Amino acid sequence: MKVADDIKPLQQLLEASNFILSEPVKARFQESLKRFMIPKGRVLVDIGQVSQCLYFIEKGAMRTYYLRGSEDITSLLVSDGDIVCIAESFLLQKASSDVLETLEDTSGYSISYATYRKLVEEDVYMAGLAVKLLEQHLINFTDRVKVFKYLSVEQRIAHYIKQPSSLFRRIPDHYIATYLGTTAATFSRCLKTVNMEKGISAN
Repeated sequence: MKVADDIKPLQQLLEASNFILSEPVKARFQESLKRFMIPKGRVLVDIGQVSQCLYFIEKGAMRTYYLRGSEDITSLLVSDGDIVCIAESFLLQKASSDVLETLEDTSGYSISYATYRKLVEEDVYMAGLAVKLLEQHLINFTDRVKVFKYLSVEQRIAHYIKQPSSLFRRIPDHYIATYLGTTAATFSRCLKTVNMEKGISAN
């Protein structure tokens, strides 16, 4: 199955800003960003909290997850070049039903909800840039739905590992397993039967 190539949102944002945003707007946007360096294992948004920031990841990894009984299920994995928040909580400023945490020491920039809203409401070009990012997010989400709809567990694992954005071997396998809709045991077993490319092995 052919899916769209990964397009890193941060790179897209930087490239688009060179053409879309005027110099004053770019300057205001850059002034609004706050540098962060967050250690591995830090919870940025917990269940019941409101997601107050949008994070632009330069280096590192984060995930979002929700609870199903006593088990946590990874719903999103992001890393270098990605942009992340708990979308529903951030955009609607409502309590989150998911958790956002760092999986590696992570650095980048953040922007608060109040500043984000002010920028997109007061500047038509900034609003256009936000729409472009939303469009790409919807395309990527549609591609992920296709992966789950048409591929077996083994095929999902093989597909994920081949992606440039794959966090395989950077984070614990059980996070990837629940993200791909399977268990850690099944993930480990399927790795042995997956036709790995580029010399990657399950050992």
